[in-house]
Order: sequence, then C-alpha cells, then structure tokens
Amino acid sequence: MSEPRRKIGCVLVAHGTVAQCLMDAVEGILGKQSNWVAISNAGLSLTDLTETVDAAIADLGERCDVVVMSDMPGGSCHHACQETMGDRPLVRMLSGMNLMMLLEFFVKRDRQVLDELLPLVKTRGQDAIRIL
Repeated sequence: MSEPRRKIGCVLVAHGTVAQCLMDAVEGILGKQSNWVAISNAGLSLTDLTETVDAAIADLGERCDVVVMSDMPGGSCHHACQETMGDRPLVRMLSGMNLMMLLEFFVKRDRQVLDELLPLVKTRGQDAIRIL
C-alpha cells in the first residue's frame, strides 16, 4: 500500500501587509484555507526576518511539504527566504507572488505533488500579467 501524499503548505513573506492582504483575498474567494503562514518584514532586521521564516518553515514542515513565496526577487524578503532553504528536500521557493498564483496554488495543491504544482503556479502567475 502506498504512503498517503503529504499536504502542501505555504509560507508567504512580503513587505508590509502584502502577504496577509493577499491571503485575505484568497480566503474571500475560496473560503478558509489551512496550512499557511503570512510573514511581514515590517520592523524586522534581515536576521530577525530570516529567523521568523525559518521557524515558520520548521513548524509547517512537520505536517506538510512547504512552498515559500516571496513578494519580489532581490528584496529583503527574498533574501531571508533563500537563507532558510538550506538542506530541506521538502521545501521549494517561488518569488514574485501575485493573487492569481496563490489562487492556483490553493485550488490545486490537494490534487498535485509538489514538483508538478510549482510550474502550474508559476505559469498561472505569469499569465495573469497582461498589457491591455
């Protein structure tokens, strides 16, 4: 008999209240979600932010594979996330999160394995960007 698939959770790391506001929108559209953490860099040094992200990954990682998403490549949130990756085979990272990629993540995470989910999430996020 095969092992049950692990749940997939996420740690969202962003400037100000961006991560929490995006999750408020996700839950407003999809309903209450589980296994996620929103982290703000507000008032935190890079060291403190890294420690906060590391603790969230460790906690969520006890019950889930973890996707860490940061708001933009190259910023303090991105760097803090990168610092925490280390030797964690069940953790992946995406940068440049937007509402469409989060909706894709939460809709499909129970039907996909981690490494199949990430390209879908990335593509959905990119496809949502349009010049009109």
